[in-house]
Amino acid sequence: MSRTTICNSQLYISYKLLTTNKFISFKQMRHIRYKKKMAFQSNPKSNKQHALNNFDMYYSNYYKELWPSIRISLLSQQKYCALVNHCDEGTTFKAESILSDLGAEDFIQKAVDISTDLKTEHSQSIETGSLSTKKDKLIDSDDSDKDNTQPSHRSDSIVFSSNNEPLDEKNTSLYDFMPTNKVYTQREFLYQELARQNTFEDTDFPVNVITEDIPGIPDTLKAYCHKRGNIDLFPEPTISRGNSKLGYYMMDAASLLPVIALDVQDNDNVLDMCSAPGGKMLAMLQYQHSGTLLCNDSSKSRLQRLTRTLHSYGNQTMIDMVTVHQDDGVTLNEPSYEKVLVDVPCTNDRHSALEDDNNMFKPGRMKERLQIPATQKHLLLAGIMSCVPGGSVVYSTCSLSPGQNDGVIQATLEHIWKETSIDISVVDLSYMPKLFKDTFSFYPSCRFGQLVLPNLRANFGPMFICKLKRIK
Repeated sequence: MSRTTICNSQLYISYKLLTTNKFISFKQMRHIRYKKKMAFQSNPKSNKQHALNNFDMYYSNYYKELWPSIRISLLSQQKYCALVNHCDEGTTFKAESILSDLGAEDFIQKAVDISTDLKTEHSQSIETGSLSTKKDKLIDSDDSDKDNTQPSHRSDSIVFSSNNEPLDEKNTSLYDFMPTNKVYTQREFLYQELARQNTFEDTDFPVNVITEDIPGIPDTLKAYCHKRGNIDLFPEPTISRGNSKLGYYMMDAASLLPVIALDVQDNDNVLDMCSAPGGKMLAMLQYQHSGTLLCNDSSKSRLQRLTRTLHSYGNQTMIDMVTVHQDDGVTLNEPSYEKVLVDVPCTNDRHSALEDDNNMFKPGRMKERLQIPATQKHLLLAGIMSCVPGGSVVYSTCSLSPGQNDGVIQATLEHIWKETSIDISVVDLSYMPKLFKDTFSFYPSCRFGQLVLPNLRANFGPMFICKLKRIK
């Protein structure tokens, strides 16, 4: 008998099921051991659980006592509005009748009524000033007793890569740094970088803030939503006999704020840089301006969805106004547009907290997630380059991340200030919380824009909006 046969026999005899007095083969036992190992590793965290863990780690320190309310709202039923399609009078009338019968109200019209009272006061206060960010005071707050300075997550020592070069964006000599006190693993470095990107860090450079008139909202822009506390859903719009267009489009009401801030005028040429799936495009088409609208996106499948949306809702005049273009937004840098909307890809916090599919917090997508703020900055820079002097750029995300919101704005402004001759100012959007106080909950302490916070009674957002004016 060979040695191999003896060994196999011994293994065969050794694996005996004491409870049944039966013998099993080595292959069967290996399978059992594998199953036990898998059982030990059972119940792995879902992608949405990874997202929540990330939010709890970073957002709780930033939003502090507001975070529990935001968190439960992210996990609760999202609230929607119905954007009325103004493609023809019959479609508009029928849609409004259906929505009114459901008890919904046009929150845009409520804002218009409030703006009438605010415009006189607002126009009297129009002035240009200089705002200089300070390291010792990160955010201005209505409550002066609270310490709003956010902790820095940067390491005190410099981290070096395996080739002994500093892991820093700047081209700086190695000898400019003191030796590191600790050698970090790649994963530790990634977590440090994620922490940095989730924290807004103030720096010293001049930022010009201007105040403009409150944008006019056309009568053709109508959006219905239920009152606070009512999360009833609207029925799916259907095409009635003799009417080939859908009467309303369901979307997060906060997604209309970037369009309102953009303030499209009659002859404006408009660039929607990251346009798909098309909700903001439809909102801009309700303005019925006579200029052009270029809807760009880098994804072919998403643009196909946008095109279907356009043909389901738009009449021929609307369709002829839109040019659909597939390209990476960062390549669009010719100053050709009076208005540019840069609704950038982001971590999509609400989706990430609720869905496992296409979740940016999947463990294997950490490096991809690290690239998000850099991508956002490059897209915003391209949007500014695409805007003619005197035009406006609106930047928006559906993330709560201070790094993706105020952080990207600050990084972009600093780049513009240091590296280009472009003159750009931040537009004061402080009128928004006043106009939409009955519809949204706003975070009171953003540095450069406005942020709609999810709230159980007004469960829209998150949506960050910042408006920039290109002076020259």
